[in-house]
Amino acid sequence: MNAEQSVIEYFKYKNAQNLNFLKFGYFKRIIAYVLNCKSEYYIRKLFLTLVEKNYFIKKKNLKQSYLYQFNPEGRKVEKKELPLDFFIVSWE
Repeated sequence: MNAEQSVIEYFKYKNAQNLNFLKFGYFKRIIAYVLNCKSEYYIRKLFLTLVEKNYFIKKKNLKQSYLYQFNPEGRKVEKKELPLDFFIVSWE
């Protein structure tokens, strides 16, 4: 089993899809544990390939950083857009 498959299977086993959006640092520690690897460069490249293959959903944070959530199917997820009038509060 290669590194990508072992990481995906571990996240499926732990039901990581039930977690909310998290920083890369949390996933980095888990991947380092699963692969028993301390190379941050290798872990980052592996994580970015999993993001490209849609195993992680990428969401922009207010602080110009990104949060990620595990997607066990690896399919592209459609983002739900809320209408702009949803956020308007009228006091009349």
